[in-house]
Amino acid sequence: MNREGLLVEPNFEDINKYLQGGSRTEISNLIKRISWKLKGDTDGRSVRNILVWMNRNTARIHNGRDLRKFKRNATEILKSKERTGCCDSSTLFTALARSIGIPTMQIITLSKKWGEKVDKGISQGTEGHFFVASYLKDLRGKYSWVLIDTDREVRDIRDVRLETLNLEDRNMGDLYAFAYVSDYYDDLKIDSIKAMGDVQLKAYKQCNKRDFINRRDNEQEL
Repeated sequence: MNREGLLVEPNFEDINKYLQGGSRTEISNLIKRISWKLKGDTDGRSVRNILVWMNRNTARIHNGRDLRKFKRNATEILKSKERTGCCDSSTLFTALARSIGIPTMQIITLSKKWGEKVDKGISQGTEGHFFVASYLKDLRGKYSWVLIDTDREVRDIRDVRLETLNLEDRNMGDLYAFAYVSDYYDDLKIDSIKAMGDVQLKAYKQCNKRDFINRRDNEQEL
């Protein structure tokens, strides 16, 4: 994996690291109560149950200027029944998944097209996405890190897409990963939209743009 512009490196071998709650991903009693109701007979079913439950019980608010962004922990997001975007979605999912023993990390990306605008001096704000990667056992009993877009709308378990995470390639289509965190606040001190923009710009300036090559991920049967 290319290390240039990688602000937080993943530790794919330290599974326990991604089971512990943090400042934003704290595993409260409320999180525990809900997650255990969603636990399925397989890791894949548990993940699907969590995603469907999130879509049915919390609303995704499309407002890039919402001042709640990056300021709430998973329990606060849950109680509000509103997710302000991909950061909140990944935070809530991470806490719920960890609560039932599924190791999960948050992956923060930047938009390559946004980077082009930065180079031209015409960009403001941020453009990127938060994913998660969970360590799941597939139907053959093999464990692997699986990439999940927790902000994607799903109506039932058939809508859920799970893809094997490429452990060496940071490209995710038009997005490029720059941090693989246990908790975005604890690891990067992101606590506002401005702070997110500063972190993203710092990462982009350090990136090796020759590494911005699209590669496809493979779907995982779980």
